[in-house]
Amino acid sequence: MQNKYDNITIALAGIVQAISLVRELAQTGKINEDAFQASVQSIFATHPENTAHVYGDLMHLQLGLEQLAQLFSPKSATSRLMIRQILSVLRLQKKISRSSKAIDLLTQRVQQAKKQAEYFSMTHTNVLANLGDTYLNLINTFHFRFFIMGNQRFLGIRENVDKIRTLLLAAIRAAVLWRQNGGSRLQFIFSSKQIKASIEKLLTQMKEQQRNSYVSS
Repeated sequence: MQNKYDNITIALAGIVQAISLVRELAQTGKINEDAFQASVQSIFATHPENTAHVYGDLMHLQLGLEQLAQLFSPKSATSRLMIRQILSVLRLQKKISRSSKAIDLLTQRVQQAKKQAEYFSMTHTNVLANLGDTYLNLINTFHFRFFIMGNQRFLGIRENVDKIRTLLLAAIRAAVLWRQNGGSRLQFIFSSKQIKASIEKLLTQMKEQQRNSYVSS
């Protein structure tokens, strides 16, 4: 049984994982495929059994949890940028939640992409193009821009652009989870002690799960 801060931390790790994958792809042209698939899966998980189930399994959030642990370590230029990006995602999600038009658009387009994914796969280029276009329509509605530092050689590739936009949509999905579990901007700033404790607890659970999986195999 996860407590409130565990669920909040899982949602926050979902945001961080998506943003970290955006950074990785924009700067190197490469991506952690397992983490990417888990983030894409979260977009389609509209009726999960619990918060972790949105990502299929806690192990699929390893990248997000590890990056989140670094975020709460002594500050660096990278962590300051990440915090600004997290807060930007939370602001955008809050705007979306207040617009019935945006919610209807998002619901309709995600359902459409879900049907595509059943025919192709979750990470098929057609599905990612649809999800990427959904994100673009959302941010154009709110005149929102997400700052990305990367190499133009990689950012100029259409497939990468679709993946980045899809990941930012996954970040918004995680922000919804954050709100649903009682997360708030003030909590992000002032509840660092509780969130740190949950990060350590969840990473320990994940490592135990990995050890047990290795032994059973």
